[in-house]
Amino acid sequence: MKTLSALALLAAFSTVSLAQVPPTPGMPPVAQAQQAFAFAQAQSMLMTNQAQLQGMIASQAAMLNSFQARSIFLTQAASLQARVTANQGAMFATQAAALTAMRRSLAIQKQLQVQSLILSMRSLGLESAPAVQRAVQLASLDPARSSRLAAVLHAAAARASGQTQPGQTASGQAAAQPPSPDPGSLPVEPPPMMIRPTFGHDLNVEKPMLSVESGTVTAGTTVSIRSETHYATLYYTTNGWTPTTQSAKYTGPITINSNTHLEVIAVGPNFLRSVVERADYQIRNSPSPVLDSIVLVPEDGTLRAGTPVRVAFAGKEINSESAAVGDPIRVVLDEEIKLGDTVLAPKGAPVNAALTIADPGRGPAPGDLVFEIRSVEIAGKHVPLFGGETLEGVKGGKDAKIKPGATAMAFVAADTLVK
Repeated sequence: MKTLSALALLAAFSTVSLAQVPPTPGMPPVAQAQQAFAFAQAQSMLMTNQAQLQGMIASQAAMLNSFQARSIFLTQAASLQARVTANQGAMFATQAAALTAMRRSLAIQKQLQVQSLILSMRSLGLESAPAVQRAVQLASLDPARSSRLAAVLHAAAARASGQTQPGQTASGQAAAQPPSPDPGSLPVEPPPMMIRPTFGHDLNVEKPMLSVESGTVTAGTTVSIRSETHYATLYYTTNGWTPTTQSAKYTGPITINSNTHLEVIAVGPNFLRSVVERADYQIRNSPSPVLDSIVLVPEDGTLRAGTPVRVAFAGKEINSESAAVGDPIRVVLDEEIKLGDTVLAPKGAPVNAALTIADPGRGPAPGDLVFEIRSVEIAGKHVPLFGGETLEGVKGGKDAKIKPGATAMAFVAADTLVK
């Protein structure tokens, strides 16, 4: 009976993990892209809406480990989006309609490239908004040039996240970000279904272990993380939200130079997940972070893809015990959007967001909440956004609670003219 329940649990988690299929080690970029496209094509037959398909494609693209493989895959995957669009409406009967579909396919391809690159930078722990916008520009570069720039961005990512790369020391690296509010954190979404931890089961993945316990530390303290589970991958956040497999991947010690809330999970090779390990580090007389209060639109009036936009929860607390998927949630802009001296969207303007998962705590398993940020109206123009986070309660059946004032980051998903 114990073996059967273990197999059943493994099968269930395998179903959840279908949203991401990593490439086989050593596989050439072209073969990686073909493998990823074959999987995406099979999955697209089961999908009936653009958001679901787009999220699956962006997540799959982020798993590819070369720019060439990612570009080939996204070019092929754009046809899946166009096909779903065509199936939802009448068949195109005129040449003009066919040209419109072609433009739509190209726009989708560019948006998927933006989302994939944002996810890739996030997995490196990159938290610098200018660097993220620079990463988005890689989509339009030739492979040789983008390869050189990618190497530069990898180094910038390591410095920004406070991680030590091989051959480097921790000195001179940027501070880990404080828990909340965090203007530089990157989105984990559109939210994939979070891999649920296993409690009291033989397949359990061991909880990560931190080299430094919570408490007051000196600036420059480095925190190492490890797991007793063989081949487990560690993911972490410093922005107050719960890490997922699209959070920053741990690759070396994290330097603490400011007050920091650290959360870590371990994911085993079978896609089972550990419980969350948390720690709070305080530094005496650490200054409060200075948050940007304005997003400036370029003079041409185009809000660029990759532009970070901070949002905040308003209204009442959201509790996983009483919340349900589809419940209205109030999310607003936490900064002004301006073109020169003109305010195009004030702080507090409504943002289109949705609760996609709301599970209450049961037994030892904590509750969790997942939301995605979809769009905002700026000067009467619809601006698509790409972002979202996951929040999990504490082990022991505690519910997840999103409090008013909690902030998160979204990114503009496509170039949009707003003037």
